[in-house]
Amino acid sequence: MSNFINRLLPFLLALPLFAQTPKAVERGSIIEDRAARKLLQAGDARLEVGENEKALEIWESVVERYPRSQIRFDAHLRLADHLLKEIKDFDKARVHYEAAAVEANGDDTKRAYAFLNTGTCFYEAGNYGKCFGIMRDVIEQFPASSEVNEAYYYIGLGHFKLGHYSRAIEALEKVGTALSNRDSLVEKVEAGKRLYVKIDDQDFAILEPGSQIEVRCRTKGGDEEVILCDPVGRNARIVMGRIPTLLSQATANNGILEVRGGDRVTVTYVDAHTADKSFDEKRLKEVVIVGNGVARITDGSYQRDLPAAVLGKQLHLQITDADHDITDGADQVEATIQIFRRKTPDEVDEELAKGVASGELEEGPDGEDLKSQIDPLLMIRSTPVTLLEQEQRGTFRLAIPLRLGTAAGTLTGEPGQTIRLVYRDDQNLGEGTIIRTAETKIIEGNLGEVRVTRTEISDEELRLKTKLQTASALTEVGNHYKEFGLNEKANLKYNEALDVCEEILVQANKVGGKLLEETYVQLWRIYFAMDKLDLALGMSRRLLKEFPSSSFVDEAMLQQAHVERKRENYPRAISLYASIAKLPESPLKGEGQFYTGECYEAMAQKATAGQSAPLYEKAFLAYQKVYEQFPDSGRVGDSVAKMAAFYYKKEDYARAVDVFENVLSDHPDANFLDVILFNYGRCLYKLQRKPEARRKFEQLIRDYPESDIAAEANKIVEALKKAGF
Repeated sequence: MSNFINRLLPFLLALPLFAQTPKAVERGSIIEDRAARKLLQAGDARLEVGENEKALEIWESVVERYPRSQIRFDAHLRLADHLLKEIKDFDKARVHYEAAAVEANGDDTKRAYAFLNTGTCFYEAGNYGKCFGIMRDVIEQFPASSEVNEAYYYIGLGHFKLGHYSRAIEALEKVGTALSNRDSLVEKVEAGKRLYVKIDDQDFAILEPGSQIEVRCRTKGGDEEVILCDPVGRNARIVMGRIPTLLSQATANNGILEVRGGDRVTVTYVDAHTADKSFDEKRLKEVVIVGNGVARITDGSYQRDLPAAVLGKQLHLQITDADHDITDGADQVEATIQIFRRKTPDEVDEELAKGVASGELEEGPDGEDLKSQIDPLLMIRSTPVTLLEQEQRGTFRLAIPLRLGTAAGTLTGEPGQTIRLVYRDDQNLGEGTIIRTAETKIIEGNLGEVRVTRTEISDEELRLKTKLQTASALTEVGNHYKEFGLNEKANLKYNEALDVCEEILVQANKVGGKLLEETYVQLWRIYFAMDKLDLALGMSRRLLKEFPSSSFVDEAMLQQAHVERKRENYPRAISLYASIAKLPESPLKGEGQFYTGECYEAMAQKATAGQSAPLYEKAFLAYQKVYEQFPDSGRVGDSVAKMAAFYYKKEDYARAVDVFENVLSDHPDANFLDVILFNYGRCLYKLQRKPEARRKFEQLIRDYPESDIAAEANKIVEALKKAGF
């Protein structure tokens, strides 16, 4: 064991953000850059007219065809931005951001942006540990960039979500003020997301412990809620609070801010002591509620995008946009259906000749076929359509028959033509209008009675899936109530969700497939939320038995392991955690390995003196595997902190001090930092370095006043003061 410990410290150095990349390929020529830029701009043009998929294809071709050109980094960023902001595919977006963050990219501004959004992808995916590490790299490597402000913002919000309020405010202190002396500031928040309020005021430094600042939120639609902001962090000059938003009819003072499309939220608080010596001046900020629009052409269940539209059958259109949910009734949105045919060879040649003559088309260095730059489709018809809002707020649908021919006033087309749904998203989280599109091909309607039968099944699936979404929404509302300490209201929502889900289960057993799988998942999530652990355990086991290849398997196993651990059935919990760590594609592998160590540690704490030593050693080795085998899990800092505590238990104080210092310097976002400071101080005391020990205890009291051990640290500080240290 001692030989292993002697070899440990070199491995405690900070892990690199990205794996070492192969030697960069030779820099591309100016000619290649010019050709790549033209192709990049062609993708931009497609995006401007709403041809999103084609734009993505063109940008991907820039990366593939010009691997030496600097322009490829612009293509990576365009792909990543679209995947992150529009498609919400965080893993795929992250791959492109990482590709643009390499040193071969000579533009530091773009590298900083790529680094930042790599961390944003982890944040949006809920992997806060990995997000913290990348955001710290942004701050260290690009200290003069505008991305530093955003990096601190995400670090703060990540810690806030984890309940680390002191560290959240410490990071947010470095972010620009959200509610300041400037009036009429307007920002945007997406309907259904949380609204965060942060106020920076030097007067908060004189607040009594436990005091809260009331912030009032009023919507144009009539809701009014009070957010109690907590003054936490150094000197308590910043307070922060949050409230969930919900697209619904306004109900005042229920802890949820109900909003409508285009709503405006006025945020106010009373500043008791302003800088110009006036009193009780209201500070105002206005936030606009927006929705990001999504256009789809789907099957009858509105769940799957339609690969082809059958002549003589219904075409199902759907647009999701919270901006147009403006009344209690069924609102509507306007869109356009466009019909395209392929251009004839003569039409392509004519367009090609005009492009070459005008200089708009230019042959690339690889002898690129200029015809590939010509859009092969020609719009022949455009029909306005109106979609009506459904029970699900902000969702608009229309079923319209697709007929053969060219009759006026109806949707018509011919086999081989293309249908495109076009929607103008005038208000969104971005700037300006964005054209949202979806398209599909027209085929012959010769599928006979089988198609009719399948339509009936889809209608039943649609009804059940709609109910399943209702159960999910009720559970989420219950979670919001529970988060705010409104347990009675939370249980009411959980029971409503449970009633809906149990009703679905009877029919879902008949339908089977994905619907039944998702029903099982929703049920065990409700049971866990209600602390009905036996029922949750049984449902998750049922999921594993009937759907062994489910994408929810690792999550179900993790929840089962948590239940067994809570019951102190540690061998069973360890077996489940270890199984998760062995799943090849699971993002929860590092979590499983970390909790394996915690189980061994809990067993050691309950064991006799003679039996505890080997259990602590197993815990130590389990934590070691986290940073050796799962460096991307976000649990590296926590594992190293645990290992440092192990040194303390072994009374190897000098080595423990070295490791404690490494943890504090290299892993500022790790959990247990209050425990680290406490044990750090105790080690220094044991080494007769009592003045230094006192400083560590004082740092614990200052940085983590909400910690359970802050009071004990305060007693030690008082004793050291009396002793003259």
